[in-house]
Amino acid sequence: MRFQDAVAYTNDVRDCYQAGLQAVLERDRNRLSCQDTRKISGSLNLDAAVEQLYPNAARWDYGIGIKRTETRDEAIWVEVHSADANQVPKMIDKLAWLKNWFNDRAPNLRVITKNDSPYVWVASGRVSFQKNSPQAKKLALAGIKFPQEHYRIETR
Repeated sequence: MRFQDAVAYTNDVRDCYQAGLQAVLERDRNRLSCQDTRKISGSLNLDAAVEQLYPNAARWDYGIGIKRTETRDEAIWVEVHSADANQVPKMIDKLAWLKNWFNDRAPNLRVITKNDSPYVWVASGRVSFQKNSPQAKKLALAGIKFPQEHYRIETR
């Protein structure tokens, strides 16, 4: 399934697909890069799209589709957030919300979510804790990549 179709089949975000990285706010887009931009099939500003529906939820920021074949995309999910150790529980809550949203409202987006490390934390500033800290271990157990100040989207 293509990312665009998975978004279109999801009522909460049906009209929120954008080509390339256009759904990613410019300040956040500058924190992302990829080798081949033609492989980015589209993006979704999930936080903005569902803010009215879930105003008090710990919402995840973005979904990004990556072309794997002409008819099949994979999705990764990017959260741009301050990268302090005390934010780890909040990030885990955001991921729990995202997974529940997939199960309850977005099964097609869940199906195309990349199997290997699909949940990416991009630091909105400096990363202020270490990769070998207890907080980093909690992140890894939850399935969230250790935060990076710049994330290179794997498009090969």
